[in-house]
Amino acid sequence: MRQRARSSAAFAFCGALSVSTAGFAKDELYRVPRTEFGHPDFEGVWDHTDATPLERPLGFDALVITPAQAAEIERLLANAAEDRTVPTEPTEYFNARRMQPIHGELHSSIIVDPADGRTPGTPLFKEWQPRTRAAVVNAVDGPEQRPTSERCLGNPAAQPPQLFNPGTNLRQILQTRDALVVLAEVMGQARVIRLNAQHAPAAVTSWSGDAIGWWEGATLVVETVHFTPADSGRVATGIAFMVSPAAKVVERITRVSDRELSYTFTVEDPTYYTRPWKGETHFVRTDERLFEYACHEANYSLTYILQGGRVRDGQWPPNAAAAPPVALSTRTPDR
Repeated sequence: MRQRARSSAAFAFCGALSVSTAGFAKDELYRVPRTEFGHPDFEGVWDHTDATPLERPLGFDALVITPAQAAEIERLLANAAEDRTVPTEPTEYFNARRMQPIHGELHSSIIVDPADGRTPGTPLFKEWQPRTRAAVVNAVDGPEQRPTSERCLGNPAAQPPQLFNPGTNLRQILQTRDALVVLAEVMGQARVIRLNAQHAPAAVTSWSGDAIGWWEGATLVVETVHFTPADSGRVATGIAFMVSPAAKVVERITRVSDRELSYTFTVEDPTYYTRPWKGETHFVRTDERLFEYACHEANYSLTYILQGGRVRDGQWPPNAAAAPPVALSTRTPDR
């Protein structure tokens, strides 16, 4: 698994917006480049380094916030991710992300509708969300209890709606006349978006769902359905949501400059949400290269996590005498 060494300043707000690498505003005179097929050209490698949380943190009432408020949200995210008072915490795992302006404005949440910036959860979702966050650090009876990213099955940065992962957020887009392929660095998952096509039968489900797309002017609209029933949730720093087999995710992607793709999405899922909800962020052009994400081959962490559970229960090493249970942290990490 690729580990990019990044500084512990991953969540530090840089101050003035002028030094942000993503403070792009749409240029009304910008002419979108076209492929040989006449479609807007999205090809290349794009990074998602916007640290804006999916849901608006408690205590923040407005969508548009000040730089000082953004710095406070970043501090809250950093504290939720790890204990910064412990010098051995592996802060280099996190990549260089900071809250970035969208349309020239800093937002308190990626969710822009509903107006409160929160997921409009059904009772089932409201029961699932805190239970799942607690399980990230306390559920260690078997691999099925662990997040899908630890099991090399899924990740918020690879499955729609495509958000972020603490360490690997690159996506490479390839285009043909009849399809687009979005290859995510994390998990090495490739989404094939078939243009002007019909959905596959509902019985055919997958981790990334079945995606079809069409062009509305310079905007690519992607509709994804038929998600796997085995998905146990998308969880990362500032992210905790569910997508059931009944869900429909609609993404709208527009190239607004040589360096920026505007990205909005709507999630509709009557199993977990009382109404559709919408988010907005962006992807930034980069010269970085994708490398193989050999998740299964290097996935020693899952073994060690389960061994840690056995140590807690006094069952490891196998011949060791029973020991008092070891209290686990209540902190909610990324993975």
